[in-house]
Amino acid sequence: MENAPIAAVTGANGFVGSHLVELLLREGYRVKCIVRKSSNLRWVKDLDVEFYDCGLTDVDALKSVVEDANYIFHIAGVVAAKKPELFYKGNVETTRHVLEAAKGNPNIRKIVMTSSLAASRPTVKGTPVTEDMPSAPVSTYGRSKVEQEQLAKTYMNDLPITLVRPPVVYGPRDTEVLLLFKTLQKRLMAQVGFTEKYLSLVYVDDLVNGMLLAATSDKTSGQTYFLGSSQAEYAYSELSLQIADLLGVKPFKIRLPHGLLYVVGGISQFFGQFGKKPPTLTVEKAQEMTRDSWSCSSEKAIREFGYTPTMPLKEGLKRTIEWYKEQKWL
Repeated sequence: MENAPIAAVTGANGFVGSHLVELLLREGYRVKCIVRKSSNLRWVKDLDVEFYDCGLTDVDALKSVVEDANYIFHIAGVVAAKKPELFYKGNVETTRHVLEAAKGNPNIRKIVMTSSLAASRPTVKGTPVTEDMPSAPVSTYGRSKVEQEQLAKTYMNDLPITLVRPPVVYGPRDTEVLLLFKTLQKRLMAQVGFTEKYLSLVYVDDLVNGMLLAATSDKTSGQTYFLGSSQAEYAYSELSLQIADLLGVKPFKIRLPHGLLYVVGGISQFFGQFGKKPPTLTVEKAQEMTRDSWSCSSEKAIREFGYTPTMPLKEGLKRTIEWYKEQKWL
């Protein structure tokens, strides 16, 4: 691998990061994994990669890691926090450090930065959001990702940066959507509000394939792309029933009024202040969950650099469930 292209990956030990690392290795890349000293390396510890436990707070340390890198995939970020400022510290300041470390590096061919659909805006059924629509996030997390994107754009004259915005990502190793699988396994199908909700999904393999395509395309610098599935939106009830069917259960449907979700979110947020980890459900999370639709179109990525999401929903859910059961997570 002497002449292999070199890719540095932040958040390499995480759900999406570990799948990307495996793809890069299959494609013949030399991979540098940027992690923290406290990072759990269970998904990547046995892979033929180089580990750097400098985290993302020391620009000089980062410079020494990425000085020979051809590609940087910045995936690390904060999705839940007890205080608003921690979102900005984990999503904006760390991005600044990565870009400062890369600035002036003649070896860099592309930096792919992972943002989120949350940085865009909620929409309504049948009108998935596109990249040219103005941002209107409804959470501190979403606003921090907008600021991350705005920061990245100030470096685009000096660095070849591509922004990708995934919707909900699912697949083996995911712990966020796992809660839905667990709830349905208990034969409970909770639906928020009294109208159908819609969302975009992407299977993790489709996402990382898209990230690599975006990195190696000469058309993507300075651009932002949604990377979702071939189908722009799914009804939440459809998704739930497909999971229940694959689990072999008939769920009991319950409706959660929006007001109740806000109350539960507020209680969870209050008591979450005293726990070790930030709470999953907060008032702001309730704000996101009560919107009619969080859906996006991947047409720009398909058109401009050949993004090709291929995983059918049922097959992706089946593979995810099989993996969860192998790990005894279900």
